[in-house]
Amino acid sequence: MSNKIIAGLLLTASLFSTSYARAEYALGAMIGDPIGFSGRMSLNDQNSVDAFLGASGGTFRGLQLHSTFLFDKFQSWEMAKEGPMNLYLGIGARVIFINDGKYDGDVAFGPRAPVGMTYMWADPKVEFFAEAALILDVSPKVDADLDIGAGARFRF
Repeated sequence: MSNKIIAGLLLTASLFSTSYARAEYALGAMIGDPIGFSGRMSLNDQNSVDAFLGASGGTFRGLQLHSTFLFDKFQSWEMAKEGPMNLYLGIGARVIFINDGKYDGDVAFGPRAPVGMTYMWADPKVEFFAEAALILDVSPKVDADLDIGAGARFRF
């Protein structure tokens, strides 16, 4: 039970500690593993915070939440007039409320480190992204996992 409380508090703190953010938000969906809804909030021209809510089908199956601080423009390339392509890196946390198998009812928790690409389309204001994230679960057992997904978000 204490793992669930700690995981919930850390995820909530990471989402609400960025209330000073400038006004660019993006909402959309991601497919792969995991699959679900994705959001991103820009903090400045170089950094943002993402959040995810969906289903995990990897090592642990269940409801997955994650949030990550992103270095949005680790490397950037100007493509066409539509917008740039950016390589991003990040560090954050993932929580899975497990509802299958040996650990049914437990919570998987651990840090996550994604590497991904975004393509910012100017009109309409859409961003396409793909990422791979390495996760080190520390609960309910120590284990490494890899999330791979792609998606699109509308910016406003």
